[in-house]
Amino acid sequence: MNAARLSAMLVKEYHDAKSNVQVLSVIIVPIFLAILYSRMDGELDFAASFVFIMAVTFVTMYVQALLLAEEKEKNTLQVLLLSPASSADIMVGKSIISVILTVIVLVVSMLIIDVNVASPIMLSVILLVALILFVALGTLVGLLSENLVQTTVYLLPLSFVFGFGPMIQMYFSDGIIGDILGYTPGSFMMEACLAAINGEAFSSYREDIIWLVGWTVAALILTFITFKKKSLSK
Repeated sequence: MNAARLSAMLVKEYHDAKSNVQVLSVIIVPIFLAILYSRMDGELDFAASFVFIMAVTFVTMYVQALLLAEEKEKNTLQVLLLSPASSADIMVGKSIISVILTVIVLVVSMLIIDVNVASPIMLSVILLVALILFVALGTLVGLLSENLVQTTVYLLPLSFVFGFGPMIQMYFSDGIIGDILGYTPGSFMMEACLAAINGEAFSSYREDIIWLVGWTVAALILTFITFKKKSLSK
């Protein structure tokens, strides 16, 4: 990967993000939830885990997809695909700003909730895997969408299922809906984050991490195939 190209793409993505109202609005969602939960009596570990899921869903996936769709609308993505930049340069460069914004939101949210994390290293690993997964999903949505309106239409059901899935599952735990939602990445992330925050033995949430990694690998492969097809079509 070329450091100069990545730096130039980061600057461009920063300017695109700060002028996009939708991007700025989704950043507020998890921080607002963190403030809300911090003022309520309840289990902070659950609150923190839910806010973490909302952060990677609404910030990582949304920002990634919106910025990519905006690039397509301006017809600058085609120019980028035809540039000397490699596939790795483009994919990493387009993801840096989404990851940076998510990390900032995660840190701010954690400070607001002030939850005591028993296994910070494992929690960091879980969040890193989730970041990669939702960057891939956001990229995939952005590549498949023709414009910003279509991107939003695709993102709404995905963010609802992945973001609010664990909450919905609680009310349908004995039905087929709960069983289906139990296999979504949000549910695996929720269980793993709760276990890491409470310092449970790794064996108790190992399966959740395996499923989360499986989702991530599948999303990366599908995104890479889609990206290559878009590149060849140009």
